Amino acid sequence: MQNSILFVSVELPRPITKYELEKEFPSLILTSIENSLVAEISNDKFVFTTTFGVITFCNFSHDEIKSFLARLNIKEANHFTTALINQDYPMIISPEFDKPLIDSHTIKYNKFNKSIASIISLALSQSVGLEIREKSLEQKMLESRKLYEDTTKLKIKDRNNLMNFTSSIAQERFEILNKLYLLDKPDIIWDDLELESLYNQLSVQLELKSRFEVIEYKISYLKESVEFATDRVNQKSSEYLEWIIIWLIVIEVIFSIWSYIIQPLIA
Repeated sequence: MQNSILFVSVELPRPITKYELEKEFPSLILTSIENSLVAEISNDKFVFTTTFGVITFCNFSHDEIKSFLARLNIKEANHFTTALINQDYPMIISPEFDKPLIDSHTIKYNKFNKSIASIISLALSQSVGLEIREKSLEQKMLESRKLYEDTTKLKIKDRNNLMNFTSSIAQERFEILNKLYLLDKPDIIWDDLELESLYNQLSVQLELKSRFEVIEYKISYLKESVEFATDRVNQKSSEYLEWIIIWLIVIEVIFSIWSYIIQPLIA
């Protein structure tokens, strides 16, 4: 006999706190995994919320997801499939699958429990989290292109904007490395080979590592482009200061000539 469970990960426009979940859904059983919260609705129904702005629903219908998001005051709740970044992954549970098998369409396994739901939710949440960062970086790439096109028009007054842009790039990298935690495997899989296999296969299918490497490359490119633009502004600033010094020297020379040569002759 086969059972089917659907996992749906959705971008959160704002952070959801543990207090909000407990207040709005007092019957939930909340536990933590990898700095994220697992809310147990029933034995086969879970909600997984992360610190990087993604919520994953296990075994929820779309109407139930809309209702849940609405109760958390997410204004895009009724049209989350089009307004928010989201991704789904179906799971088939059947005795014929002795080991977890995953392709681009389904997850196949012979059992299901909270740990399995958490691992799948974590991987899917990371995928949506990466997509959020990818979208954000695309916008910054456009801004960076304008920097390269307009380097001749950059002025000293643009330095603050460049510094803010640099800070936003550093923040992106911090969010990816410190919240998506793609470089470390989840703690709960270390002593469980099947869970590790499940996570590794999901990681490959969702291309987590390769997408992370692309993001790293884009961040390096953005950093270089901002450094180039900042160097141009600093160069202009140096030239500006050099001209000020030159004119001050010229003025000093003029005053010296007036004081020691021209004024005595007139007197």
